[in-house]
Amino acid sequence: MPLDKKPDSDEDFSALLTDQPTKRDQQIAELQEALTNERDARREERFIFVILFILLFDVVFFTVMPSFGGPIAILVLQLLILIPLARRMGMEEIAQSVDRVLNPRRRQAYTRQLDFKLRHCRGALP
Repeated sequence: MPLDKKPDSDEDFSALLTDQPTKRDQQIAELQEALTNERDARREERFIFVILFILLFDVVFFTVMPSFGGPIAILVLQLLILIPLARRMGMEEIAQSVDRVLNPRRRQAYTRQLDFKLRHCRGALP
């Protein structure tokens, strides 16, 4: 292209700017979604495996321990490990529910939020 002639940008890029996605674009989107679903499924499987391992650990060691202090301490440590692990594995619902049970302030805030939603919904209905 000569330097004295200005390029017509509308004509050059009109082939690239289409409103309809091509079949290749649809396939790429489907593959990305399938990959995301597969990663989520693997994370959930890993988390379930960790939970099962912890349950087996608890069964073995709790039968050996003569007092209640040891099992309670182990359970607290396990919960402190499982909450961040659940968040990292994408199990946000589990992390939130366990966190609500362990933290009374969040539990109170959650019940206040539910009460507000219920009152708001009742006021919206005729």
